Amino acid sequence: MWELRPYFRQVAGQLVLGSICGIIMNIAVVLPPILLGRAIDTALAFEQGQASATAVAWAALAFVAGTLATEGPRVLKRWWIFTGIGRMMANLRVDAMSGVLAWPMATLHITPIGDLMSRIISDVDVLGFGLREFINETWDTLLFSISMVAAMLIYDPSLTLIALLPVPFGMWLGEATGRWVRPRTAAARQASASLTALLQEQLAGIRVLRLFGWSATAIARVEQRSQRLADANLGVALLRGALTPVYMAVMTCGVVLVIWLGGQRTAAGIMSVGAFIAYLQLYLRFTQRSFRLPQMLNSIQSGGVAHDRLKPLLAPALPAAEAQVRLASFRPSYVSGIECRPEPLPKIQSRPLAVSVERLRVTYPGAASPALHDVSLNLPAGSFVAVTGPVGSGKSALARSLLGLYPFDAGCVLIEGVRADQMSETERAARVGYLPQDPYLFSDTVVGNVLMAPQDQGDPAQDEVEAPIVTEALAASALDEDVRAMPDGLNTQIGEGGIRLSGGQRQRIGLARSLAASAPNRPGLLVLDDPFSAVDVETEARIVTALRQVYGPAAPSERQATILLCSHRLAAFPQADRVIVLDRGRIVEQGTHEELMQGDALYAAIFRAQRTVLTTEANQPAGRMA
Repeated sequence: MWELRPYFRQVAGQLVLGSICGIIMNIAVVLPPILLGRAIDTALAFEQGQASATAVAWAALAFVAGTLATEGPRVLKRWWIFTGIGRMMANLRVDAMSGVLAWPMATLHITPIGDLMSRIISDVDVLGFGLREFINETWDTLLFSISMVAAMLIYDPSLTLIALLPVPFGMWLGEATGRWVRPRTAAARQASASLTALLQEQLAGIRVLRLFGWSATAIARVEQRSQRLADANLGVALLRGALTPVYMAVMTCGVVLVIWLGGQRTAAGIMSVGAFIAYLQLYLRFTQRSFRLPQMLNSIQSGGVAHDRLKPLLAPALPAAEAQVRLASFRPSYVSGIECRPEPLPKIQSRPLAVSVERLRVTYPGAASPALHDVSLNLPAGSFVAVTGPVGSGKSALARSLLGLYPFDAGCVLIEGVRADQMSETERAARVGYLPQDPYLFSDTVVGNVLMAPQDQGDPAQDEVEAPIVTEALAASALDEDVRAMPDGLNTQIGEGGIRLSGGQRQRIGLARSLAASAPNRPGLLVLDDPFSAVDVETEARIVTALRQVYGPAAPSERQATILLCSHRLAAFPQADRVIVLDRGRIVEQGTHEELMQGDALYAAIFRAQRTVLTTEANQPAGRMA
């Protein structure tokens, strides 16, 4: 609770209003039983000719007014508190996502996506339920019970002390149950995370499962983990469910005492019938709510488990003073951070960037051996450097190292003299374009994926800056004709992961993104990791030619870029200024294409083999497969 105080401050206005309503409710909560007792005494007096019908009517109206005075504030209290907790849950999810986006890539590399999804969705729900129980039951049960006990003490102190004898045992029972609830809740949250991770993996690979006939196996695995989650949830539910009847059975002893001793007092004339009924109503209302206290403790403990799992994800909460909306803490629909649109990238001077790699060694988390070992190279500003090598030689590791996202075991990467791993995210986005091996596309439009930024409809200034950059990127990616053939052009929805596109189109949209996502700037460094694996040789040649024309030495200086091309296809390598060959994480050859072709080493062997295959395919008769 103490660690969540920044989130309480963000909704302090709503909690204050809810608390005011809670105070009014708990002041008025004793009125219905008391006024009911007085109404009964008035009715009995009327029957005996000691009161008028008007007095009975006023007593009945007072009882109704007392009930409204209690239930009206209760409704408002719940509205303000429940919407405030809903806002806190939304703020927690925003900050959890922000925190994950700021994680080191080494941490993300070993963390299952399904586990993160479970924490951000399910654990926030559990935490929110615990917060709601704590705040709401503080008013509805804790202070409610105190008000009831205070009223009973005023009626009859000795009877009240006797009637409350079972309460300490019931409280102890709830606390003892909580000790068992916490570990079982932790097991349930872990089982939920395991199931979510499996579902995310199975649904992402559903086509593979159906193609290879593994649907039954996938269902069995989901069933097994679902059963594990059901068993864990059942264990928690049984503990919580068993608490209520046991507690109520204990408290029934108090009811018996009240009826026995209170009946004797009424028969002796010490208490009136109305006072006895009022007292009995107070005690029954106390027992009907006080069992919630142990449940509240259990819910808080479950929320604590969820918070322990969520805490590593959370970014620092936005201070309430920084909210952009006046009196934001009083607004039920306001979520911190949602209204904050990302700042556009700063306009910087575009120019090609020089890169220096010095004795670099990189090991992926959990890997047995380094992906790169003692790699040193220089990429002069404006140069076109091509990197190849066998599968697992370290091409992708080198491409990622230039981005500075993964930690280095040794050595460093300098971009214009600045360490790549110390560049800010904004500076990297404004100056570096990157195409990974798997160019993940989002469920958005073509232009949304290319620019990777929200589109402000009707903003002529932004459109004027971005339009030529997008057009240029589409042309350089050989995607312009494809876009013109799409039903809505740049605004065509491509579906989750680009499912509505071909593999080559997805890859070329990823390439266009690497060229245009730095808008309003043009990238000074292009890192392209296997950009031609899904395109034909003719399209590859068009793309390489376009890249050389748009970003090569012949282009204006503000449009030039340093290009690092990592690929196992070598058709474009003759146009490179320098070729680097990796094997087992080390540089084994480097030089121009002509220099490397003069020998019989690895590069020459790969190039000649690929050229032979292409020549054979070109000579195949039409309609036959090579």
